[in-house]
Amino acid sequence: MSNSKPNKKVIYYLNRRTKEELIELIFKFAPQSFFDSINSQFASQNQAKVIFQDVSIEIDKLLADEITLYDPNKFERELLKHLEKIRGLWDKLPEEIGEKLIKIMEDVEELFEEGYLYVENYHTEDEYFESEEVDEYIYRFANNLPDEMKSNYIAKLKDILSKYSFSTFDTLEKKLSQD
Repeated sequence: MSNSKPNKKVIYYLNRRTKEELIELIFKFAPQSFFDSINSQFASQNQAKVIFQDVSIEIDKLLADEITLYDPNKFERELLKHLEKIRGLWDKLPEEIGEKLIKIMEDVEELFEEGYLYVENYHTEDEYFESEEVDEYIYRFANNLPDEMKSNYIAKLKDILSKYSFSTFDTLEKKLSQD
């Protein structure tokens, strides 16, 4: 019984907790990225730039880490962990974050061409970076952009995705084509 969605018993349990008990549960079980995202929402513009720069450096290190690049699942987990840290900055640094996301996509495509983010398993299913959660992150980011930026950014994403030879960002491409 390892269903990750809350069932009726869990909802019943949570509805019976006080606000203080719920807060205690959040502090006890929420991942650090949850707190980082909330804290970044309250950052000043200068603090936001510092947070973004720090996360950007960490993502660049991840994209250069040959050991992790041969472990697609770990790469995806680490990338999402870093991206969650800047989710709270979407409204403060939309242009910078948008450009970083495009750079990540370009780097991932290049890494695939170089043979990274793919592990051939002879007796089981091959392992590769599929990125559905990353696709969802980018899609939500694009749809949360201010109206004056959204259409240009989505057009740019569509153009970039149409040139890719690998199916890494297919989910994103399908979602954008439905809009």
